[in-house]
Amino acid sequence: MTELRAKGDVTKGRLLEATENLIAEKGFDAVSVRDITGLAKANVAAVNYHFGSREGLLAAVLEHRMKPLAEERITNLASLGEDHGVRELFQAWVSPLVSLLVVSGLPELAYCRVMGRCMEMLASPAFPDAAKASRAVDEKLLESLEKCIPLMSRQEIEWRLHFVTGALIHALVHGASIQDHYRLTVAVEQWVDAATMSFQGTDILYERNEAVKKGNANRRKVRATPQMRQVAEVVSSVMEADEVNGETADVAENAPSVVGEYQNAGPVEGKNQKHKKSKGDDGHGELFLF
Repeated sequence: MTELRAKGDVTKGRLLEATENLIAEKGFDAVSVRDITGLAKANVAAVNYHFGSREGLLAAVLEHRMKPLAEERITNLASLGEDHGVRELFQAWVSPLVSLLVVSGLPELAYCRVMGRCMEMLASPAFPDAAKASRAVDEKLLESLEKCIPLMSRQEIEWRLHFVTGALIHALVHGASIQDHYRLTVAVEQWVDAATMSFQGTDILYERNEAVKKGNANRRKVRATPQMRQVAEVVSSVMEADEVNGETADVAENAPSVVGEYQNAGPVEGKNQKHKKSKGDDGHGELFLF
């Protein structure tokens, strides 16, 4: 019995290893069961036996790689004192990627690609358990960033964090394309610098947002000129005549000549001037220019 269990554990381990190697090479979506079992030299039925399905095997890879990462990130963030900046936060959040490389059992480049693709898959609804653990870490990071950058709104922080996280995933998966001898430590240092810079200049951002808010709140109310008032009166009389007499075609035909003579037109009197003056109205109303 013990021998059978040991043999089963070896097969399970080979399936996980083969899946990770294929994910590093092709990504999650391109990996098939036959590819996995062929590389692991296992029976096709072994995937269902050990993991229930292909999705179960992929979920096992995610848990195997992302759970230790999430745990170390939470520990690092919790260990930071009160007096820390954005750089220290990002260093605490990203450094487990480097420390876990030592015990990963994968070549450095394959490890980086697997971790990058796993981080990318956390947004997929197909893996809710892994995504839930990741969201807990992200929430802790967001709260810490809010304390460091009180002038920046939470929504602004979320967007910038979304961008820098995407940059990290891209650096892990495709970093070898810009660095001949790819080193994770170098990529992480470059990312920390870039991520920190993306959260700088918050005073300028705050001033810009406040200026936009004040500009929207203080739109100028422009009082109409005498000529503009006459135009408004003539147009209003034409529209009312249309409503009262039902002569839409005649009014539409004559309207251009009426409006064109606004300079010589006096105030419109009679039944067409029916609208009542509101309190404080000078009889001409106000026009608003936006």
